[in-house]
Amino acid sequence: IIVNPQAGRGAGRRRLEELRKFLEKEKIEISVTRFPGEAADIAAQSVKDGVKRILVMGGDGTVGEAANGIYKSDVELAIIPVGTGNDIARSIGLPFSPREALRVAVRGNTKPFDLGWDKNFGFCSFLGVGFPAIVAEEANRLLRFKGPAAFFLGMYKSLIRMKSYPVCIEMDEFRYEGLCTSIMVQNTPYTGGGLFIAPDAQVDDGKLDVIIVSDISRLNLMVNFPRLYWGSHLSHPCFSAYRSRNVRITSDEPLRKILDGDLRGTTPVDLTVLQGALNVVVA
Repeated sequence: IIVNPQAGRGAGRRRLEELRKFLEKEKIEISVTRFPGEAADIAAQSVKDGVKRILVMGGDGTVGEAANGIYKSDVELAIIPVGTGNDIARSIGLPFSPREALRVAVRGNTKPFDLGWDKNFGFCSFLGVGFPAIVAEEANRLLRFKGPAAFFLGMYKSLIRMKSYPVCIEMDEFRYEGLCTSIMVQNTPYTGGGLFIAPDAQVDDGKLDVIIVSDISRLNLMVNFPRLYWGSHLSHPCFSAYRSRNVRITSDEPLRKILDGDLRGTTPVDLTVLQGALNVVVA
């Protein structure tokens, strides 16, 4: 098991102590990450060591890191969600109780799971450009809040920094050129701690769901924001959705991008799908 002790504002450390006896009884080796990115290194080494199943106790970012370490192998990936968003677990119906999730992680069966791939790094849940990256940055600063509350408050704190950018988005069958505030490229239907941003997204269909938010005003976004939790936002004229295996995003100025909850570089984005690259444990 790979444990991120910082996940969920320290929930990873607390949950590890709660579950330690069970882990030791099941003879599960415990590896605790010490710095960002180490989960990928531990996972990759586990592949070399002949490990058959890796459990990840952390948030979406830690799961994404571990996936990058094993995606070329047959090693199975299990998730114990203790992070801020937990949208990967939410999207595949995993329990949020650490004890129940651990039982599934140890006993559950697997299903194929796609990996979105951007140049040299993969994501399990989403890649965001523009306003989503600003929201994530603000949410990470709200140390007193976790889960959906952190993203919700982060969004409202970020509104003052929201603006539209000229972008070009090239997909398999469509090309978008114009102003937009946000681009969300989704492998999972959920993001941002429970936003039902891509209702039609499936984790094993070999396609990415591209949600584009055009030149929307701050007031308009605030009024319509609750609709993102219900999945009814796509009827709004400023929201549009497309499906594509390949996605390229370019912009006049470098825009920050976020992958599975972690900020990673800037545009351009050059995406494809590695279909069935992972074997993820499900209930």
